[in-house]
Amino acid sequence: MHLNEKKFSIYAILATALILFTACPGPQPPTPTPPVDTHADGLYILNEGTFQHNNSTITYYNCETGAITDDIFLEANHRGLGDTGNDLQRYGSKLYAVVNNSNRVEVMNIENAKSLKSINLDGKQPRYICFYENKAYVSCFDGDVVRIDTATLEVDGTVRCGRNPEGICVCNHKLYVSNSGGLDNPNYDNTVSVIDLATFTVTNTVTVGINPSVVANYDDRYVILVSRGDYINVPYKLLKIDVADLSVTDFGIAALNFAISGDYAYVYSYDFSSSNSWIKVLDLRTGEIVKENFITDGTVIETPYSITVNPLNGDVYITDAHNFTVTGDVYCFGQDGRKKFTFEVGINPSKIVFNNTPHLNS
Repeated sequence: MHLNEKKFSIYAILATALILFTACPGPQPPTPTPPVDTHADGLYILNEGTFQHNNSTITYYNCETGAITDDIFLEANHRGLGDTGNDLQRYGSKLYAVVNNSNRVEVMNIENAKSLKSINLDGKQPRYICFYENKAYVSCFDGDVVRIDTATLEVDGTVRCGRNPEGICVCNHKLYVSNSGGLDNPNYDNTVSVIDLATFTVTNTVTVGINPSVVANYDDRYVILVSRGDYINVPYKLLKIDVADLSVTDFGIAALNFAISGDYAYVYSYDFSSSNSWIKVLDLRTGEIVKENFITDGTVIETPYSITVNPLNGDVYITDAHNFTVTGDVYCFGQDGRKKFTFEVGINPSKIVFNNTPHLNS
């Protein structure tokens, strides 16, 4: 799910106390209809680095040749990405990196990671980014969501949400923002702000579990989200908001992070006390676990840190952060849950973006 300021504060506390992805969607895995291509041209992997060490990087993996560029941003721009990269997303021909502790959004050409603009968000501690109709929306730990015009790359709006906004997504023409309250540990927030995109104002606030984080659109009718509890006594929860009436359903699964492909969620959990983890497959239509163990070949993921599904062929990419201070790994699994390949990346690999030009559109 992931070390930025919030993660650092959480993991540092846990580390001191403790010395601290997909393709098998059940019996009938979903497949693209029709698959435009069967592989990614390449992968951009955001490596968060370690908080206040200014060592975030972007690794590029060429799927055709297997060649790895350890830090393509540094190679393309002759400077580092910054301190604590928190999110990496593609929109059109551009790649957007949210760099939390450096307080900026780095916009790059998707073809070569060449910087087009560094958008300064001084003091706002940006977290995550999503897009809708030529606008980018960035959640910021100072309590705001910032709107950026994707043509001019200028900030053109700001709206106030709850405490320490985290995950962000668009569903049915509205913006949903999880308010974590993560900097107020143990006094977490427990709300999701609903923002009307036409007026760019908060129209509703939904009460969910404490410390909400990851949110994602499912079928443009539901928002799937994780409540991360307090990491000690209050367990994680996987929840669903029905955007028609803003009712909340608990799946009864202690999930730390997930990825959605079709009607399935590929869900993982990690226990910071025991270092135990699991990766399951959930049918979002029924709320039933259709596969208790996604990985079928005995491959061990020490510390799952992110999970992503290639929309072209259903391959699952899972990153392993190990002990959060060493270089991580990326694992690719087929729909049978068997490892296809793995490669080493930077510290705390948290986001994967597929460069499938021209196959993927925004």
